[in-house]
Amino acid sequence: MKTTLTVLLILGLYGLSSGFIKQHFFVKERMTWNSASKHCKTHFYDLSTFTNVNEEQQFLEDAAYQPSDAWVGLNKVSGVWQWSGGENATRINWDTSNQQPENDDCAFQHKAYKKLHDRNCNDQYSFYCMNISEFVLVHQNKTWEGALEYCRKQYNDLASLSSFNMMDSALGKSTQAETEHLWTGLRYQAGHWFWVNGDDLDYKDWYQNQQPQCPARNLRCGALDKKTQNWIHRDCEEKLNFLCSAQAVPQVVPQTTVDSTPPAHLTSPSPKKTVS
Repeated sequence: MKTTLTVLLILGLYGLSSGFIKQHFFVKERMTWNSASKHCKTHFYDLSTFTNVNEEQQFLEDAAYQPSDAWVGLNKVSGVWQWSGGENATRINWDTSNQQPENDDCAFQHKAYKKLHDRNCNDQYSFYCMNISEFVLVHQNKTWEGALEYCRKQYNDLASLSSFNMMDSALGKSTQAETEHLWTGLRYQAGHWFWVNGDDLDYKDWYQNQQPQCPARNLRCGALDKKTQNWIHRDCEEKLNFLCSAQAVPQVVPQTTVDSTPPAHLTSPSPKKTVS
C-alpha cells in the first residue's frame, strides 16, 4: 500500500532541535484531503510537507517516480496557504504554466510536471504521509536483545541506519557513547541481514565494504563502530551502549475541516521484524 521516498535529514524542523529525520511515504489508496490528513496523523506523523528549497527539490524529484498524483500537507486556511502543522507557506512551487493556483483550497503534487496544483479538497487522490524521528543514545550497557526490548518499550525501535543521512545523524550521536561500539537494529537471520524496523537494506556501510555472508552464530548482530565509522558484526551477548529511534510527537494545531468523510483503513508503516 505504500512505497518509501528518499529519507531526508532536516535541521531545525518545525522549530525543534537539530538532528531530526523526515521520511516520506506514498499511500496509494485515494481519499479526500481531510481524510488523508486524518489517516497520516493516525498512522504516521502528518501529511508530507517540504518547507525549504532543498527539501522541496528533493521531494518533487523523488515523487515523480511514484504511481500517481497525490495530496501533500498544504491547504488554504482563512484565505492563507498553510503547511500541515500551521506554518504559513511563504513560497509555493505552483505550476504556473497551467495557470495555478486557481480558486481551490487544497494542494496536490503533479508528478508529470514536478509542481503543485490546487484542487477541490473533496476530490480523491493518493497522498504522501511523513514520519519524523530522531536517534537517542542510551548510556546503558545491554545485550542486543536487551537493547531491542528497551528501545521498543521506551521509544520506538532500535535505530535503523538505512540511508546516508541517518548514518550521519547516528555518527553525531555516537561521539558521546561510553563504548567503542553501539548496537543498532541490524540483525542476521534466515540467511540475510535486515533492519528490525522493516526498512530496506539498500544503503550499506560495512567496514571495508565487506558484508559478512555467513557469520558465526554468536556474531549475528550489527553495531556501529565509533572508530572506523562503519557497521560491524558483534557477539549478540556483548553489552554495549545503543541507539534508539524515537518518533516526534505532532503538535496539535486547529485546522479547518474541509469534509466529513471518515478515513478508510490503510496499511501502516513497514511492520517491525520479529526476532527469534
